[in-house]
Amino acid sequence: MLRFLCAAICAAFLSACATANMQRPNEAASSVAFEALKRGGYVILMRHANSPGGQTGAVGLSEGCRLAPGRGLDADGFYQARSFGAILAEEGVPILKAYTSPMCRAWDTAALTAGGAPVEAHPAQASTDASAIAAFKDRIARELSQHPGQNIILSNHSNIAPLYGATTRKGEKEVPSGVIYIIHPRDWAPIARLDLVARMPVPSLAVE
Repeated sequence: MLRFLCAAICAAFLSACATANMQRPNEAASSVAFEALKRGGYVILMRHANSPGGQTGAVGLSEGCRLAPGRGLDADGFYQARSFGAILAEEGVPILKAYTSPMCRAWDTAALTAGGAPVEAHPAQASTDASAIAAFKDRIARELSQHPGQNIILSNHSNIAPLYGATTRKGEKEVPSGVIYIIHPRDWAPIARLDLVARMPVPSLAVE
């Protein structure tokens, strides 16, 4: 029975690896995008990591964040956000700071992705007010011009990310989790969209 269980687990993980490889983004485009980030001057825009509604015992880890009822990151979301940070660090992407919505699911995503860079909650990351968004965009552009060679992360929500340049593809009802948009603050248009979930390592499982 144990041998059968181990074989089944191995098969499941091999299948997951194969699926990840099938979904891997175009490597050439990905390489160009990361090279741009290494030079700095961009906004890394993302919706928070996986956070289904109706969770029992939802948690928020960032001090001061606001936890919506049943709506923190779940186990997959925490793993995603931590992996995103590891991918950016592995690629050598410099991060000046991260701005986030006050909600725990966005704040925890920002904190785990930013790799130790300062994280600041800002009301503009949960607002649809046009004047607040315009003022915040001007602030981001100024900060990037004052710190050449750096990038800024924005972590927010499916209804906020499009206001900063995120787009959906055919069949997507909203901006998905697990995707980053590389935005130029000159015109707030994306130069690339990268699926980081497809680059995540398959978690290991110890069987005793």
